[in-house]
Amino acid sequence: MSVNYKPVCFILVISCLLLVNCEEDKTEPELLKIEYTVENATAYGKSDGSIDLTVTGGISPYQYNWSNGSAREDIDSLAAGIYSVTVVDAVDSTASDSVIVSQPPLDSIVTDIEGNCYPVVQIGEQVWMGENLRVTKDPDGLPVNSYCYNDDTIYNSTCGRLYTWDAAMNGSVMEMAQGICPDGWHIPSDEEWKILEVYLGMSREEADMENVWRGEGVGTSLIKGGSSGYEALLSGRRSSSGSYILLDQFEYVWTSTEYGDFAWRRCLNGSDSRVGRWNTFPKTYAFSVRCIKNSSD
Repeated sequence: MSVNYKPVCFILVISCLLLVNCEEDKTEPELLKIEYTVENATAYGKSDGSIDLTVTGGISPYQYNWSNGSAREDIDSLAAGIYSVTVVDAVDSTASDSVIVSQPPLDSIVTDIEGNCYPVVQIGEQVWMGENLRVTKDPDGLPVNSYCYNDDTIYNSTCGRLYTWDAAMNGSVMEMAQGICPDGWHIPSDEEWKILEVYLGMSREEADMENVWRGEGVGTSLIKGGSSGYEALLSGRRSSSGSYILLDQFEYVWTSTEYGDFAWRRCLNGSDSRVGRWNTFPKTYAFSVRCIKNSSD
């Protein structure tokens, strides 16, 4: 008697197909993986570091649990330290890592007589403060006349203070006088500013031009976020009559170089890529001050 095997074969084929489908259904997602990019703090004690996280694998959406309490993917405004993160995906798979945010060493800052700290930036052969001066005492500890924009101390830590030329120079009329700068530093001269500008791409002919805007792109490199590291914040000015104007639009910085009853200054404009060199305002106006390190130090 013959036996018909066809139904059995059909059943075996169906079983094999089901097994294949089951195997496909059991395919696991890729393992969670954490990658990151770190921006370190720009100065000792400063809280401007950040961590940019990238997560792959697992099943989204992801949850983020940082050691500083943040639940965001990326975190910023960070001081130096170790930051741990645990990422949890939609099916409770986890991945963890620790990220180090570092800071420059202590000798990369300068401290004034009141203990205010300023980052230091080298531009070419010169070493500059990376923030505007905010001291209220001279190097001997005596009070200095100075102003916060709109007489509001909220601007003291960000924009620095505004000084008349006589106050900035601490009574001196000598080029490159220490003025109210910390020991080993001084008020930059008009020529030292020209050296900075030429290093950043301005021609010498442009640098010598008077009472005009000159040097395409050089101003942009000096404003916060620019390539030079100077980081001007456009802190405005105070007139002789006591009125304030142009915060977040212009920066005015004294030099130590006199021009009769006036003094040379530098101007930066958030809407102009150039740098202004002017001698048209009296010394009784109050501008920002940036100190430059003595070359012999």
